[in-house]
Amino acid sequence: MSWFKRSGGRVAPDGEAITTPGERAVEAWRALHDNCLFRIKDAFCALDGPARGSAGASLWPVSQVLAAAIDVAGLTGDQGPVGALLTGLKRYRIGGAYGPNPSVMTRYYDDNCWIALDLLRLHDRTRDPAHLAHVEEIFTFIAEGEGSEGGVFWVEEPKESLHTCSTAPAAQIALGLFRSTGDERYRSFAERCDAFLASRLRSPTGLYWDNIRTTGEVEPTHWSYNQGTPIGADVLWYELDGDVGRLDHAGVTARAALDFYGHDDGLWRQPAAFNGIFFRDLLALHNRRPDDRIVDALDSYLERAWTTARDPRTGMLLGGSIGRYDGGGTIDHAALVQLLALRAGLG
Repeated sequence: MSWFKRSGGRVAPDGEAITTPGERAVEAWRALHDNCLFRIKDAFCALDGPARGSAGASLWPVSQVLAAAIDVAGLTGDQGPVGALLTGLKRYRIGGAYGPNPSVMTRYYDDNCWIALDLLRLHDRTRDPAHLAHVEEIFTFIAEGEGSEGGVFWVEEPKESLHTCSTAPAAQIALGLFRSTGDERYRSFAERCDAFLASRLRSPTGLYWDNIRTTGEVEPTHWSYNQGTPIGADVLWYELDGDVGRLDHAGVTARAALDFYGHDDGLWRQPAAFNGIFFRDLLALHNRRPDDRIVDALDSYLERAWTTARDPRTGMLLGGSIGRYDGGGTIDHAALVQLLALRAGLG
């Protein structure tokens, strides 16, 4: 059952006439706004997809909508949607962190990592100390999920598995907080995450597994976002310490991932939500050590999404058999908005 009544939206413009990444990012954001967002007073709230009768989005899609709003604001200067989404986010608040849905008490560490990373980007752009204080509060919860050997559990209860998708983003958050505060506790936490990723979650091929259970059993799937987030952490380590070995290490992961997904539509079949995180972190590496292969892969992916996945009526980028995280689609479209905006920022 939907939280909100849907209203009729506009008909999307002709996609063939929209050619630059920046124009496409703004138009894709409009499609997201018209089909998946609702305003209640001064808050934006999200549905899990554009279909009539869609349910309210959980925290994970909301985090990616917020990331999309931040990235598009970097192009347009319009911070209004960011503020409205932050207001809407309050309905998920449970203690110092956020639940997966309003009033659901069991919280996920990875969900809260994505929100904290959004807020760190906001702090970097605005220098608003309230955003940094918010990240520190969320991090207190994330740190409670650290395992006895390092690494971060996936969910508050039951604590049965430690995941790349919680450990590597948590390391990024800790490094961001260390950069802003100088508090050595954050650096130490990131070091423990780094060691756990290397010893327990990195495969012999240079790619990262999904998770390891407390029993020692490994879930070996190589999801694209799990390759991106350790790359992003390596880049942050380099920015802090100037250790080029970190860029070398990130480059090994990036090449292994691009090789792995470069065959049989491997990247296209990954959920767009995962590819959004994957390419964001690869672009962080590219900004420090330019690599045409990264940009070429991104351009190919985005062009295919725009020309084959776009619904000419709604403007949503969910067709063409593009990989999707779930049946809703808000999260996957939001990821593509992010990538279009980030690509526009490259010039």
